[in-house]
Amino acid sequence: MKAFWRRLAGAAALAAAACARVEIPPEADGGTAGPPRIADLQPPPGEVEAEAQFHVVFSEAMDEGQLLASTGRSETVVLAPDELVERAAAAIEHSRLSAEERSLLVAARAAISAGAAELDLAPEKPLLPGGYWLLASTRLKDAAGHHLQAAARFHYSVAVARVGPTLVAPPAGSTTAANLSRIRVSVPDSGGAVSVVGPSGALASAAASKGILELPLCPAWAGSGCAALRAGQTYSLALDGKPVPGATFVASQCPRLDPPRAEVRVRPRDTTVVAEVLLDWPARVALQVGTCPGPFCGVDESFASCAPDPCSPPAEPGCAVSLRVDGLLESTPYALQLLLEDDEGHLVRGSVEQVMTTGPLPRLAISEVMASPPLPAPRSDGEYVEILNAGTMPADLSGAALEGIDGIARAVVPDATGAVVLLPGARALAVGASFDASRYALPAGLPVLRASTQRLLGRGLSNDSPPLIALLASDADGGMAEVDRYPGGQPRCPAGESIEAGRSGTWTCGADGGSPGRGP
Repeated sequence: MKAFWRRLAGAAALAAAACARVEIPPEADGGTAGPPRIADLQPPPGEVEAEAQFHVVFSEAMDEGQLLASTGRSETVVLAPDELVERAAAAIEHSRLSAEERSLLVAARAAISAGAAELDLAPEKPLLPGGYWLLASTRLKDAAGHHLQAAARFHYSVAVARVGPTLVAPPAGSTTAANLSRIRVSVPDSGGAVSVVGPSGALASAAASKGILELPLCPAWAGSGCAALRAGQTYSLALDGKPVPGATFVASQCPRLDPPRAEVRVRPRDTTVVAEVLLDWPARVALQVGTCPGPFCGVDESFASCAPDPCSPPAEPGCAVSLRVDGLLESTPYALQLLLEDDEGHLVRGSVEQVMTTGPLPRLAISEVMASPPLPAPRSDGEYVEILNAGTMPADLSGAALEGIDGIARAVVPDATGAVVLLPGARALAVGASFDASRYALPAGLPVLRASTQRLLGRGLSNDSPPLIALLASDADGGMAEVDRYPGGQPRCPAGESIEAGRSGTWTCGADGGSPGRGP
């Protein structure tokens, strides 16, 4: 019996082997082994770049009339976003698409190649982040008239584009000194590698760490003799080996041989010292207040970014930066020193100066500037600067003043004979003598402080580029000190909108008609 079963198993194995060797000649199916199919697809389904283009390869040469519509696009091999895929898939199964149905598809150019066995699909615009389907209709047929056996679907996704690094110094599009020894880059997110690339490849590279990244082109001992760049050549940033769009600069024929020059204006307050610095060349600036090291050492630093021509140094300083050290004691002397370091190997240590903080100051702030009031004309009759008491104690405005770029302090209450008290959280409007209060629905009891001149700051506030406005207040010792400022220039708001103070020193466009006497 066992022998019988062994003989039966052996016969079955031989029969299976014989069936495996059976081949169907091509002539038996009219030149094809079955319905046409998509034999290859590039890129393969999955995550793709926003600029992806798609290459479809069929197993047979296809009917060109079905591959391309009269519009020059394909209506049988298409791209559709996730949210429209079902409607798009149904639409491409009938002969002609309506204008509405075409709007379901991603606009893409189509081109046939390899005797109609291949199709290229190129979206006309970069794909937005999200999911997409590449669809193939059963209307597609080969030269023998055989249709695709089933509609095909392939899924792709486009990730949210990573924000790339940006050039801080030198600025993008600028021409830099031939002896530049360091690149400063702002990196929004950690991950990957940032490099500086030139004609001969990468000059410097480092891991991308969120914040300001410094990429040295030369060792520190090279000083101003660094010669990493080639004159006239273009250099760019790259993230993980891919160029960052727009992040390029050109090396000048001229080196920078002089250290940076600075003009400094120091403004001590009660618990703060502010330094406004103007330089003739981009540099890192550090403000040191107190004895370092010592019982108190306050430091603030920033980079003054600008792009002067290395071959034609500017006659006047044009690189501006503001530094601030807080936490000081009132009416106390402090040592102050400024340090400058450029990216061409120069280090400048300023002389040590003595500054005295003021007595207690009110916590007054500029909360809103209306530089371009709404109609009617003249608009200047609606200009105002809103002053907010941001402190916890009442503030006296009788000693407050506004100062413009001309450096003249103009009292906000020029005819005051006594204290003008502003309670904590309350607001007041500083205006010119010609101010027309009927333009606005002012809250009852809002103080309107009229200047001695018809217009604010003498000449009024420019519509196109509002000027710098400093708010001064008197301290307990009778001196005047700046307590707040609107830096001027930005933002540029539409006519009728005010400029409002935001958090962290930012300024934004406010509501049309402003919000005088009220919070934003």
